[in-house]
Amino acid sequence: MGRMANLLLVVAVMLTIAAGPGWVQAQMPASPAAVASPTPVSLEGTVKKVDPAASTVRVSAGPLGLFPRTLQVTGETQVQVEGRQGTLMDVQEGSKVKAAYEMRDGKNIATRLEVVAPPPPRVPPAAKTQ
Repeated sequence: MGRMANLLLVVAVMLTIAAGPGWVQAQMPASPAAVASPTPVSLEGTVKKVDPAASTVRVSAGPLGLFPRTLQVTGETQVQVEGRQGTLMDVQEGSKVKAAYEMRDGKNIATRLEVVAPPPPRVPPAAKTQ
């Protein structure tokens, strides 16, 4: 039992020493240069919701669409639909998109939104035959 306690103490000390510098760095405020130039992030996914009133588009991305992102569309956002310039009103739910965005003030601000495939056509349910 004493040997196990000593081993656990040594492991805890080693983890504290290894994690210490990263923890201290995480507690430091970001430099003004880092705040001034946000890093763009890109994603590909399916449009789940378009909200023209809020100027947002919700895109599900990742495996099985498990990582949805809500992107704020601004006047500076470049929107392309089928190779031509468009607006948020041209983006339809179900469309496949590629997007680039930046984190600003806690929001995902879209810099580019490109519709790469329109939504699949709706197929009416088969008529019942008697």
